[in-house]
Parts: sequence; structure tokens; C-alpha cells
Amino acid sequence: MRVDLLERILAVQTCSRQERRMVEFLVEHVRQRGAARCGSIVTDEWNNVYIRKGQAEIVPCVAAHIDTVHPMTNVQIIQQDGRLVGFDQYGRRTGIGADDKAGVYICLELLERFDDIAVALFAAEEIGCQGAYAADAAFFERVGYVVEFDCPARGLLSYTSGGVRLFQNDGDFIQRALPVLQAHGLTRWQHHPFSDVMALRQRFGFSCLNLSCGYHNWHRPDEYVVLDEVKAALAAGEDLLRVLGCRHYAFDAEDGDATLPLLEVTGLQLAI
Repeated sequence: MRVDLLERILAVQTCSRQERRMVEFLVEHVRQRGAARCGSIVTDEWNNVYIRKGQAEIVPCVAAHIDTVHPMTNVQIIQQDGRLVGFDQYGRRTGIGADDKAGVYICLELLERFDDIAVALFAAEEIGCQGAYAADAAFFERVGYVVEFDCPARGLLSYTSGGVRLFQNDGDFIQRALPVLQAHGLTRWQHHPFSDVMALRQRFGFSCLNLSCGYHNWHRPDEYVVLDEVKAALAAGEDLLRVLGCRHYAFDAEDGDATLPLLEVTGLQLAI
């Protein structure tokens, strides 16, 4: 785990509709690491960032968002007792935008661990997933599914996002994923507010997941990242992509299916 890279990402100032610094950081990072490690990168007029690596016909996609709710101010990232925290120029605790820059970090790490993969990093998530709703449809034509890293803490998963179901309960996608999720302690299924996978599932009709990535106290001045939890999320993501592979998992649900009760996981059975 490259803690220095995570610290550098957390130090980049970005908020909704002011994502240019993060876009520039990502473009420079990918180009410096080189095409062999990171593939090719493009951006769009919304400040969405798209990365593709490999030649497979269908690829998995990992996702996060690059905007935050915090003001654009310089922040110093400090490591304390296994956590990363932030201080402003006056020595006061300040938000570090770990929601969702911790997810951005995980996506960049997974990018280098797979030969065939796509990465989508979205702008303006915090103000209604505007970047995801405007995302380039052509980029997702060869995407088989999306795993987003935008849940707090450790062990959480989104069963619904903004009232949108993300996968079919008895489908091949979740049945393949469940043993990996359980092995990594990802068992706390919840209904969550909107996230980018909500928009992607609605627009493109493939299965999605949204997983914990180690941030705490999101949207608050005392926000922090737990390094062990980020490391655990990275390991879970790697194992999950290896099991799901380069396949397409369709799911185009009806709008009303989010009224079903919260998912409960017992063994490998999904009880609704």
C-alpha cells in the first residue's frame, strides 16, 4: 500500500464544480506512471476522468468521485496512530475530502494490478451525481459491471443507492461476489443515499456494487482515514475483480424494486 500516494491525493484541493486540480493531478499521475502500468486517460467537459487499460472486449470498471464538500483551502495531511488527518494553515483540524479521495486512491492502485480494467472518476457527485449522469456512454459500452468505493468505514455495502437496486438478488453477479465479500467482512448491507453507481445502473443496465473504503466523519472538519481499512478495501477489491472477471452482468431493474425490504445475507442465500 502506497501511503505516500494516498497522502498526495488527500492534499489535492477539490470541491464540486471546482475539480480541475484533481483532474490535473490524475492526468499527470497516469502519464508519469506510463501506459504499461496505467493505460490511457481522457477527460470530458464535466471534469469526469476515464482510464482504460488492456485489450479485453469486456472489462470491469472501478469508480469513485473526485469532488468533495469542503472549501478550497490548503491542507496538511498528518499520520497519527494509523490514521490520516488534516490541518489547515492555522493548525486547526479540517476536512480532507476522504469522501471520496480514499476511493480514488483505491481505484488507482487497482488500475496497476490488472491487465484489463477501466476506471471512472466522477465530478459533481456531491451535488446530485451530475458527472455520472452526464458520463460518456461510449466509454461504458465495453464495461461489464462497476465496483465503486464510496461507503464509509469498514464492512458496509450498498443494497440500494438513492432508492435504486444495484444488482439482481439471485443473479450470477452477486452469487459470484458473495463469498469474496463475506471473506473480507463486507456483510453490512444498507440502503444508502445517492452515489455514482445509482446513475450508472440506471443508464447502462449493468450490475454494480458500492463498498466501504475507510473514511470516517465525512463532510465534517474532523474527517479522517483509517489506513488499515483502506488496505482492507483494496484487498477486497482485488479479490472481487479476480472472481468476477471480464464478463458482462446485466441488470435493468424496474424503478419500484427499491421498496423491497433490506437485504439480509445468510451464508450464500439472499433473503428479501
